[in-house]
Amino acid sequence: MSVTHNIEKVFHATAASLGIAIGPALVIRELHKSYAEPEDKVIPPEDSDCEVERFNVALDQARDELEELRVRIQGVLEEREANVFDAHLMIVDDKMLMDEVEDMIRRHHHCAEYSFFKVVDRYVTAISVMPDPYIKERAADIKDVASRVLGLMLNRQGVALDKLTEKSIVIAHDLSPSATATLDREKVLAFVIETGSNTSHTAILARSMQIPAIVGAKGVMQDVENGDLLIVDGFVGTVIVLPEGDTRKLYEAKATREEKFYVDLMRESKLRSETTDGFAVQLAANLESLDEVESAIKFGMYGVGLFRTEYMYMTPGKRPGEEELFNTFRKLIAEINGKPVVIRTLDIGGDKLADNLGVINETNPFLGLRAIRLCLKQERQLLREQIRAILRASAYGNLKIMFPMVSCSEEIVELKSIMQECMGQLDREGRNFNKNIEVGIMIETPAAVAVADVLAEMVDFFSIGTNDLVQYTSAIDRDNEAVAYLYRPEHPAILKMINQVMEAARNKGIWVSVCGEMAGDPRYTPLLVGLGVHEFSMNSVAIGAIRRIIRKLSLHEAEEVAKRAMACRTSDDALNESLQLLAKISPDITELAFKGI
Repeated sequence: MSVTHNIEKVFHATAASLGIAIGPALVIRELHKSYAEPEDKVIPPEDSDCEVERFNVALDQARDELEELRVRIQGVLEEREANVFDAHLMIVDDKMLMDEVEDMIRRHHHCAEYSFFKVVDRYVTAISVMPDPYIKERAADIKDVASRVLGLMLNRQGVALDKLTEKSIVIAHDLSPSATATLDREKVLAFVIETGSNTSHTAILARSMQIPAIVGAKGVMQDVENGDLLIVDGFVGTVIVLPEGDTRKLYEAKATREEKFYVDLMRESKLRSETTDGFAVQLAANLESLDEVESAIKFGMYGVGLFRTEYMYMTPGKRPGEEELFNTFRKLIAEINGKPVVIRTLDIGGDKLADNLGVINETNPFLGLRAIRLCLKQERQLLREQIRAILRASAYGNLKIMFPMVSCSEEIVELKSIMQECMGQLDREGRNFNKNIEVGIMIETPAAVAVADVLAEMVDFFSIGTNDLVQYTSAIDRDNEAVAYLYRPEHPAILKMINQVMEAARNKGIWVSVCGEMAGDPRYTPLLVGLGVHEFSMNSVAIGAIRRIIRKLSLHEAEEVAKRAMACRTSDDALNESLQLLAKISPDITELAFKGI
């Protein structure tokens, strides 16, 4: 509880779902306690059968609840959001995981709830330390299911967020996907949680439900009491506790502008993303599952600039084979109706990921066996399965293959050799595929930038992964709060690197996309256009704002801004160059998204 609780206080965190909400706080303090290590009760060997049966009963109940939840929210959300719970059902149906629990009960004589927690927590721990933030967030799905099963075994009741009596802004340490899905949209104005990122399923659901949301607001629960008036700004990631009168008036006006702004953006979804002097930029979507295709089409995507395959490997004990991969890719092609699709092969970090991948535990996984290194060193069969599935699917549409974290020409030679082997196999099997499929690589390391001219001779396109490029260039862990201030995509060094990649690509006649978070951030649009980037690939909800900016830009102005930004001494100066042009051409976006009030 705050000592000075009558003073306006502002928290800054991560904007997970756009929008503005003003209303009283509902602080939920017990939700995060649902996933906690139970007491270790030793059972007599003769009680093992009963304990296993108690565990199986809880699993059956959890499965029934999840099925009911899925059916229930189908009437509220679209099919793709309801499909979030397919992954949850896979966890309770995972035989390998459940066999481990039973073994712990029978051989080591631990009680069911303790055995279940210890087995599940091993998976949670392994995924939680993955370098990729999207993959790390999948741990929340496992914890969500585990909390449900533990609650059933321990007779704990959850908080009923679907039965609120008044409109509120929900404040919690964490909010599980299942709790988010059952929120009463008429009563929940917004939510703020202390954990998570904008790649979590909770954030994804919030965006689909169009509920303003902020994640990663550490410490907010200490300064908010039930009933406190709050303002949540889902554009800039701001929570204002006990706002003063003038602050509230300014945000009420901003909320009105926001509603009109997004209605207008949706009307522009069919317009070309082209500058005033004719430079076309393709706006593609980053997707991780088929569930997101419909939304991306609604927002006016040009195609799929990045389809992540990692999520298919996230269910404990489950590893998709070639047929499952092929069927997923073929469905993706069918659903987007002829638009281009780039599928990235597995980009999992080099941590120990339970039993799905036999990878080693590393001291520094960011610099170890991740992405293509992992596949080439010890997961070649998995890589072949992915390549074969992508090649087979290429017979059905405009499909391209992309390899992550390539840092040298030797890796490309090796990858192309494996591709040729796969093509030869498919030929002998009489299977159809595109023999001229476009092959691309992600540029994510300073080494790849330095030899971009060489790499450009060997592939058909580049995709610049700015998240990792910034991280590796600046030698920072972007999840480490102590050095997070150094994570600056607008750093002149990063802009010069992008420019170097663009020059190498132009000289060899290949195209370039940017698929990191930089692509979907309006602050950087003038810079990327000025550097000549051909394609931006982003979260689909960002497409509308980026399209509007591009349509108001002239390439000439953007090029001049990019040149000045590269010549700046500081990141702030470089960013200001872009923001000044943005304010000139799109004051509506500047005011709404960056100025708070």
